[in-house]
Amino acid sequence: MHNIMIICPDHSPLKESEKWLSRYGFHVNTSQSVEQANRYYELSEFHLLLIDQDAIAGLSADDNTLPNSLRRIVLDTKPSLSTGVNCMAQGAIYYLPLPTDSETLLKHVVNALEQHDTAAPETTHTPSQQSAEDAVTLGTASSGIIGQCPPMQDLFSDMRKIAGTDVTVLIRGESGTGKELVAKALHNLSQRHNQPIISVNCAAIPDNLIESELFGHEKGAFTGASTSHDGLIYAANKGTLFLDEIGELPLEAQARLLRVLQEGEIRKVGATQSTKVNIRLVTATHRDLIAMVRKGQFREDLYYRLYVMELLLPPLRDRGDDISVLAQTLLEKACKKHNRPVYHYNRAFDKAIRSHHWPGNVRELENAIERAVILSPPERVEAANLKLASHQTSAQVPINTTNANGDVFTGTSLDEYLKHFVQTHQQTMTETQLAHSLGISRKSLWERRQKLGIAKK
Repeated sequence: MHNIMIICPDHSPLKESEKWLSRYGFHVNTSQSVEQANRYYELSEFHLLLIDQDAIAGLSADDNTLPNSLRRIVLDTKPSLSTGVNCMAQGAIYYLPLPTDSETLLKHVVNALEQHDTAAPETTHTPSQQSAEDAVTLGTASSGIIGQCPPMQDLFSDMRKIAGTDVTVLIRGESGTGKELVAKALHNLSQRHNQPIISVNCAAIPDNLIESELFGHEKGAFTGASTSHDGLIYAANKGTLFLDEIGELPLEAQARLLRVLQEGEIRKVGATQSTKVNIRLVTATHRDLIAMVRKGQFREDLYYRLYVMELLLPPLRDRGDDISVLAQTLLEKACKKHNRPVYHYNRAFDKAIRSHHWPGNVRELENAIERAVILSPPERVEAANLKLASHQTSAQVPINTTNANGDVFTGTSLDEYLKHFVQTHQQTMTETQLAHSLGISRKSLWERRQKLGIAKK
């Protein structure tokens, strides 16, 4: 893990960087002065110092006890050429104006740390250190998951906290939001990253074959079993098993999976002996598992074994500026795939993308952009070739609903209806009753209150 020391007065704009640097996986300490930093910390143990020039401006050469060997970035509220030259001469890697936007500062921090890592290749890292350093890239194209909006930053924060553990994780989100990408990122950040991750889509395997595919079978266990087969769970031994669409798993297979989680062992179809396995299980679904439990379609005991840690993936329509960033990345990817020169991402194209509802989320966005690349002329990518008009129309069909009191509600989205329903009935109904009436869990109701700004009476 990279350790960063921030030296600045309490009123400094640099103080704010402590929060978001911690969010990116850095271990951050702060001091109000060089004297305080030297008194309480061994500064040579920090990979980088971020220093407000005000904290060192009044120090004499004797008082400034920061050796040139300490890597530092100096930031100044009153930047000048002479001060910058002096700071660089005294060992500063970068001299930046203050305030500086978080993106610019993060880029310089990462560059400074990469220079340090390159200069010291003999340094060894434990798996947990590697995980923390890899976590810095979450949200960038290199990590496979792009996103900087607050819901995605909350997701990344949770991922960093649980990646180093072996807890079972349930990823929830609408179809097309990128649940498998999250599972792979969790694996890459974990101590199992040198072992395999086996991904299985439970909905893609026929019911009569899924037990054999997952748990394996012995030769002659059933018609057509001409050889012994180890199964995908055994293939994930010491690594990660990702079960996508876990809600589609048949009840018989659910019982077998429960034993894997409880006992850490599997028994092949047709076998009499069990085999020990050591896996980290990550599952995903877009379905309401609690509702399935009530209907007898999903085992309650398995649900609570899976629901140790939950990660919620926001839909694309709730991700703000991430949509444009994703679209530009996907546009470059599609151009390379189809041997086209990379199109300029123009304003009309962005406007069409930002105005769409995206019920199919990132998967729909990727397909639409690929369609536009194929259909557009060589000189520019055209928004009309996204072919989104029919979806746009259907996404804005008004919702007309009459509640129990006979009041008619007219709106254009389910969120508007939910907000109207809660505000109308929260005086007479408990949270449990509200959630039950809406067909969601209390947790989902709480999340919707936060998202839509619905205050509790």
